Amino acid sequence: MRKLKITRYKQKPSHCAIAACATVANYYNSNINYEKTQEIAKAKVAENIDYGLDSGEIAILLNHLGFNKVSVISTNLHIFDYSWAGLSKNNLLSKIQEMKKSYKGIYIDVLKSLYNWLKSDKFDNNLIIDYDFGKYIRQSLDKKQPLVLSFNWTMYFKYSKYKNKKLNPIKGDFDEHAVVAYGYNKKGVYICDSHHECYKYRLKKYRNGLYNIPWEHLMSIMGWGDIYIPECYE
Repeated sequence: MRKLKITRYKQKPSHCAIAACATVANYYNSNINYEKTQEIAKAKVAENIDYGLDSGEIAILLNHLGFNKVSVISTNLHIFDYSWAGLSKNNLLSKIQEMKKSYKGIYIDVLKSLYNWLKSDKFDNNLIIDYDFGKYIRQSLDKKQPLVLSFNWTMYFKYSKYKNKKLNPIKGDFDEHAVVAYGYNKKGVYICDSHHECYKYRLKKYRNGLYNIPWEHLMSIMGWGDIYIPECYE
């Protein structure tokens, strides 16, 4: 398929999801840009956006940017179970609520934001528990709809782990990164990436933020990542 015409924004630290959402919204409405998306995120989604947005917050932001329908496709087994796949929205909300009450791990804020996003009766939102990411990417792009996805940035670029912005291979962690998929071919998916500070030296070929990730690599690096498909723009 042909690549969709999108606008790439350069992000501030930890603002990858905001920049990605801005790119998708700008595709439908040229009045939406990175700065406007930041304002909406601060006012409607999170008091401190400098910590980044979690899965539910990304979906909430897309709703507030004008998308009346947002589908999140996730295989995060830290908080979901495949026995929940195919449940009605009300039953799925009950399972998430049950999980919220018993869960003690680091994903508690994700559970809370996903619950708040899914329970809203103002939007036609959907949570799909699945790992067939390629199918959903192709379906969305075949409709000429760009989408947001997240992947393990540290893994894909074979980077070292960091902690508190310092190299720390022992106690450091990897970075999850949100980008926009705006086209695909037999080889892979065309990515619009707002990150820019690290794209130098051996990574300098990525500095314009537009590149193709091979299908087999993308399916590996997404791991616990999610896909966000925004539709029905108003």
